[in-house]
Amino acid sequence: MRRRPRTVPTFGSRQLGWAAGVAILVLVILTAGAAGFWPLAPIDHLVDNLVDGARGGSLYDLMLVVTALGDGLFLTLAAVVTVASFLFTGARWRAMCYTLCFGSMPVVVHTIKLWIARPRPSDIPYTGVDMFSFPSSHVAHSALIYGAIAGLTFVTFRGWMRWGLTGSFLLLVAMIGVSRMYLGAHWFSDVLAGYALAGLFLVMLAIAVAKHPEPPKFSRGIPIALFVIAAAFPIYLKVSLPDSDALYRAIELHQRPSAPADAPPSP
Repeated sequence: MRRRPRTVPTFGSRQLGWAAGVAILVLVILTAGAAGFWPLAPIDHLVDNLVDGARGGSLYDLMLVVTALGDGLFLTLAAVVTVASFLFTGARWRAMCYTLCFGSMPVVVHTIKLWIARPRPSDIPYTGVDMFSFPSSHVAHSALIYGAIAGLTFVTFRGWMRWGLTGSFLLLVAMIGVSRMYLGAHWFSDVLAGYALAGLFLVMLAIAVAKHPEPPKFSRGIPIALFVIAAAFPIYLKVSLPDSDALYRAIELHQRPSAPADAPPSP
């Protein structure tokens, strides 16, 4: 019996259009609120009070590990390994699209941070653009890169591995957002804006990749990429955890304001 060729699951243009519309709407509403056109403080304060009740104990260590998975250095490694897997299989168009998408996100995030200039929930000892809170760069970058990897696992594997790996990466994306609020680094609206921005980028990435469909062989390097990323994380964690622990312990010592200070509207 002749075996049917494997096809790659895709999303239709209508679904992508709806996803882009929702992401843009959420991002515009939150950005306008952070700029002072309407208050975000009530919902941010409500969520912060809920999270505050769970702070402390063994959850701190878990959140420290989770947030490390969203560090810029480790995400850069994950992005480079993912793009390299495309080049390994000759998927040059896909490699270019992912490179442009991953590389442009920091520019957009930093631009918005400098424009809104929203203070963080605590006097975190950050400098430069990292002093500002909106949107969460941790969430935006991790949701983009791990979201893209989740999509790749969905088209690469079958059966329980497809759903297990895809679900794991999506759960990781959600947990990184929770960790940023738990550790006192961001308000809820910062995190939500990061998700919206990443969602918009993922839609644009899906549209760009669909312009030049490639055979399923592009996914042959994904298992190797996943292995490299998984093997590198314990090493990265061992090196970075002491500094991260010192940073977030310092945040705990600072007094947290009762509500975020939304910027006044521009004249």
